[in-house]
Amino acid sequence: MSTNNFSRSRKILIVGNGAAGFSAAKAARSQDPDAGIIVFGKENRLPYYRLRLCEHIGKSVNYDELKISNEEWFEKNRIRVELSSEVTAIDASSKKIIANGKEYSYDSLVLTTGSTPIMPPFKGKELTGVHTIWTIEDIEKINKDLLNAKKAVVIGGGLLGLEAAHKISEMGIKVALIEGMPRLLPKQLDEEGSEVFRDKVQSLGISVYCGNSVAGFEGENGHVTKVKMADDTVLEADVVIVSVGVAPNVAVFQNSGIEMNRFITVNEKMETRIKDIYAAGDVASVNGRWFGQWSVANKQGQVAGTNAAGGNDVYKITEVPYILSTMGTRVVCSGDTGVTQQDNLEVTYEIAQKIDKEQFIYSKLVFHKGLFVGYILVGEHAKAFNKLQPLINTDVSIETINNILSVG
Repeated sequence: MSTNNFSRSRKILIVGNGAAGFSAAKAARSQDPDAGIIVFGKENRLPYYRLRLCEHIGKSVNYDELKISNEEWFEKNRIRVELSSEVTAIDASSKKIIANGKEYSYDSLVLTTGSTPIMPPFKGKELTGVHTIWTIEDIEKINKDLLNAKKAVVIGGGLLGLEAAHKISEMGIKVALIEGMPRLLPKQLDEEGSEVFRDKVQSLGISVYCGNSVAGFEGENGHVTKVKMADDTVLEADVVIVSVGVAPNVAVFQNSGIEMNRFITVNEKMETRIKDIYAAGDVASVNGRWFGQWSVANKQGQVAGTNAAGGNDVYKITEVPYILSTMGTRVVCSGDTGVTQQDNLEVTYEIAQKIDKEQFIYSKLVFHKGLFVGYILVGEHAKAFNKLQPLINTDVSIETINNILSVG
């Protein structure tokens, strides 16, 4: 790709080419048309939508359907991309980084290294047929193992785990879904909503095991054949998908002087404690809050890129709804739903609930001190979320919201 001479312009280095990295590069170019911008990506591909990876389970992976932008866009915007490039050191005092053994200097540095799927220390995790989902190559390996599979086990009931279970089930493969928490989507759904969603999942022929942990895997000839749970339940499996969360990619920053807890700590301008170093996306926590959402990473990257290029943008924390579309249904929740209250926090809610178990529909409307503060929607009602979202923290009536839900 382009190899511009950056000697006389502002030098902006962006480490990581996911959602936040791409957004940062785009914003930096808009803010400073003359800046020299280099994006470093560990993978050998330009940025793509990870959240859509599971759509390609059971079929050929079409990179063109996944990619965020193409090489022509980067060339047109004079943004240089270094693919298959791993940053191994940062020297904040001299404002330099090392990537693939080469040294690069910067005026501004944006860290958008994202996260990596967690693989717990399960016994037998090295067996073939045991996978995580994070890259196009992961999906290609999974598809190869699914060709002759009859049974699969998915560990983890989050977004990718649920979508993987659904897609594999649609292939005619018997699927078991294991969630270590007492119910599916425990951070998003209350007990009633989770029960409705679980019933929907099981109606598709997927077995669901909640409140049980995995002890390990057994195999034959180096390939997984069984999943053993802590209560000694044994599930046969030709393929295992592990989707139990992600960890931020912060190892390279450990001795850089950049302040971290589990994540890189930044303020509302996406600034770290070190001048001219910014962070955004899965790797960053803003004033102690971490989000792990694609839309948030995009916005944070925009702020970081703008400011790295001399701007003065601010990331405003707004209520972003959690949206999950899988299993032939949709789950949306937003605001204060009473699901994750702080310990010993006494809050009095007014709650309106509706359940239709036959149609797998659930709605929960939450009010506090006369204000509409949050909602949970499962099934048909969820299509109305974009009409409810602007009403959060207003004094809208229950009757008005029910009318919205009935119309959709």
